[in-house]
Parts: sequence; structure tokens; C-alpha cells
Amino acid sequence: MNKQQVVRVFAIATVALLGPLLSASIALGDVSGAGDKPSTVPAPWMGPVPKAICGPGDRTESGLQGQTTPEERSSGDSTRGYNCNLELVGQYQGEGAYSQDGPAYADDCGYYATDNITPQQKHHGVVVVDASDSRHPKPTTYLDDTPAMLSPHETLKHNDRRNLLAAGEFNGPGFAVYDTSADCRYPARKANIELEGSSAHMGNFAPDGLTYYLGQSNRGIGGFLYIVDLSHPS
Repeated sequence: MNKQQVVRVFAIATVALLGPLLSASIALGDVSGAGDKPSTVPAPWMGPVPKAICGPGDRTESGLQGQTTPEERSSGDSTRGYNCNLELVGQYQGEGAYSQDGPAYADDCGYYATDNITPQQKHHGVVVVDASDSRHPKPTTYLDDTPAMLSPHETLKHNDRRNLLAAGEFNGPGFAVYDTSADCRYPARKANIELEGSSAHMGNFAPDGLTYYLGQSNRGIGGFLYIVDLSHPS
């Protein structure tokens, strides 16, 4: 048997083997959805995302959609921002945001940290913004009663299932948990603890909200992951 014959036989054997395996997979999929109610989990879309059609007044990038080119960055053009089917409805301009990690959200509320280094700054900690009136968002309170909320860096996260807002102290041991279930505009503090040896940098909840994973800063000890049990937030 020459090399081409070997390859042909191998290809036929592979196809023959895939047939029963695919049949078994389909059968297993049918069984998993069996019962009184059929499975309603949609199949994930695996195809390419079509290019968006931007509005006539939008300001878009010159390169690939969603990509800022080196020329746009070096020339300063990108500082004016780009938009595609995105319009400003309303805004609240406070005393400056801290960290490049975006704000956390719960219902009609947004939460973002301030840098706490400007001498003229009147309000410190995490700003709570009520955006129920999208044209006129306004601050309702400032979470400044824990070290974690005074300097959360990339750890400020909200879990919608548990209605919990949590953060770890940047380069420090503090960790705080707040409850937003009663009113997202006024989070209620549930816990303010210290995690021995922690020097937080980034983190996030597990999807069920029962656990928080806290990454460490390379300025501190680093090299490990703090896993916090939130089954009892207080």
C-alpha cells in the first residue's frame, strides 16, 4: 500500500468514526432537553459579526471598525472620541474618575471611584449615580466609609443575582461588601474586613455571587489569588 492509499484509508476511517459519535452527541442533546418542558437554551451564534451601519453624523475610526489606528492615537485625533450609533443623552460630571476599569452598574444606578488625590476634591470614595432620569443623572451618595471604597482600583464589581457591590483595597488589605437590594441609590454596608497579606489590584464575582476572586497587585506581595466566601455577606 503506497502513501496515498494509506491517507485515503485513514480519511475514510475518520469519517466512519465521526458518524456514530455525532449521532451519540445528538442523542445526548435530545435527552438533556427531555421532560415536561423542552430545552429553551438557544444555540450560540458562531458566525462572523456583521459590520455595523453607523449613522450619518457619527464620528468613526478610519481603520477597521472598532479599532483606533496608531496614526489616530499619535495625532491626538482619538482624544475627541469615536461613536457609531451612540448618542449622548445626559451626563453627570463629578470630580474625576479613578482607574481605567469601568464603573459598576445595578438597576438604574452606576458606581465609580474617584482618585482622592486632588486637594480641592470635596467628595471621596465611590460615587453612586442615580440614572433613572437618563437625561439628568445625579449623585445620591458617596461610599467613603471603608478603605476598599476609597481606593478600589479594578475591583469594584456588582453581582445582580445577589444584589451585592464589593471591592478590595488597592495595595491594601481592606475588603468591603454592600447590599443594593433595598435601594441601589443607597447601598447598605454589610461587611468591612481585612484580608491578611492582601494587596488588591483586580477582581470579580463568580456568576452566582457566592464567591469573590481577588487578584493581587505586583506592588505588594502578589503571586496568589484571594478567594472570598460571600454566602453570608455580613
